Amino acid sequence: MSQILETARQMWDGRTPRERVMLAVMAAALLGVGGFYGVVTPLKRASGETRERLQAAREQAAALKLASVKAAPPRPDIRPVATIVETSAAGLGVPIARKRQEGEGAFTIWITAIEGRALLPWVASLERQSSLRVDGFTASRLDNGLVEAEITFARTTP
Repeated sequence: MSQILETARQMWDGRTPRERVMLAVMAAALLGVGGFYGVVTPLKRASGETRERLQAAREQAAALKLASVKAAPPRPDIRPVATIVETSAAGLGVPIARKRQEGEGAFTIWITAIEGRALLPWVASLERQSSLRVDGFTASRLDNGLVEAEITFARTTP
């Protein structure tokens, strides 16, 4: 490394003062052009693209907010809780091992093996779309990465 520096120093010392000034100006111009096209221009482009994406996201959020305000509240499902739960489970392939009708319309199911990633969204969608609430939820992990669960559903009170 010091050999390279020594060679460069000898070449620099071998130049006239006029050549040294011209080389310094040329190096500064190269650094300026390289910095502009290598740093400033990509940053400007990225900034513009980010502003466009931010504007699109704001418009989408406003549209979603407007749509949620205008949307009519869902009509309550008047079917029995057991029918709602069993129909939804059958449609998504949720394996109900046992079931029991509880008092006051509540309905308890036992699932012996299901992925947690499938179980929780299914329960949440039942709450959102079917006017049901979860009165009890117990789950435990099995050795093979699945979960078993006991879930009690009931009708929400208006």
